[in-house]
Amino acid sequence: MYNIRVCNDLLFLIMILNIYTIQSSNIPYDTIVSFGDSNCDTGNVYNLTNFKWPPVPPYYQGRFSNGPLWIEKLGISKLINYAYGSATTDNTLVTGVTAFNVIVPGVRQQIEMYKNATNISMIDFDRTIYIIWVGGNDYFFNIYLRPSAVINSLMNGIHDLSQIGAKHFLIVNQSPIQAYPSAISFNMNSYMNALTLAHNHNLSNSIESFQMKYLRISMYLFDVYSLIVNILNNTSAYGITNTRNCWNTLSNINITLCTNPENYIFIDEYHFTTRIHQLIADNVRQLFFTSKGSIKSFHLIFFILLFLISVLYTS
Repeated sequence: MYNIRVCNDLLFLIMILNIYTIQSSNIPYDTIVSFGDSNCDTGNVYNLTNFKWPPVPPYYQGRFSNGPLWIEKLGISKLINYAYGSATTDNTLVTGVTAFNVIVPGVRQQIEMYKNATNISMIDFDRTIYIIWVGGNDYFFNIYLRPSAVINSLMNGIHDLSQIGAKHFLIVNQSPIQAYPSAISFNMNSYMNALTLAHNHNLSNSIESFQMKYLRISMYLFDVYSLIVNILNNTSAYGITNTRNCWNTLSNINITLCTNPENYIFIDEYHFTTRIHQLIADNVRQLFFTSKGSIKSFHLIFFILLFLISVLYTS
């Protein structure tokens, strides 16, 4: 009877401490180094085009949205950002071009820029997370690209970073490109859906293989595809009243505005509203908490179980 009571009390303690560990965890990084496209660009294209694109106003301080982006909403204190709107995985595969026919560096070129501008010996790799969100523009500029080619190009960039000592990565998969307002003109919904799924399948397998090869590296794969599909399928639960674009940017000069962007998923034909960026940030933080919390909780449970066994053995 005493042993059963001890078991029940300790199992209850394990449950409480497990919940507490996850909820009280902080993101274990103090620096983000970001590479990618307009989903992460906090002003690089704006500077590159001499503050002409995206126009401010109505866009927010050089972001391709009506407010801060998800990487700014994570709460990590230092952000080093090399992402450019219209960027591809690698300009040697597909060249990324933004407004006014300005060529932007692809992710592989962004990584080279970072390496050239950074004193590697001064990086705390344990506290730095490398974020990459790219791929959609590869298909935008060449809709018939094979997903395997795009993923190989992306993995080349990850490999480049791993060679300088990067330990922690967050890679974002492809959101449903067939759902974007810009996709209507293509009239290829089935093909785009299959393309997206093939991209994400290739990415998941490639990351798994990479991590098995490089055991010292930790990689988060954030499933933005499922998040956006869930929002699209449950608009009322998220307070979304319109799945079309809030602004019309068919002209680089005259942009037709809406008055309630918080009710939209897309701010324009290609980009999310800042509200969607907040939801992305919330889900990424949960990914960090769950992953790190699970590791801490495992250790906690392991030691408590050892204590439980010792109590039962000596009783």
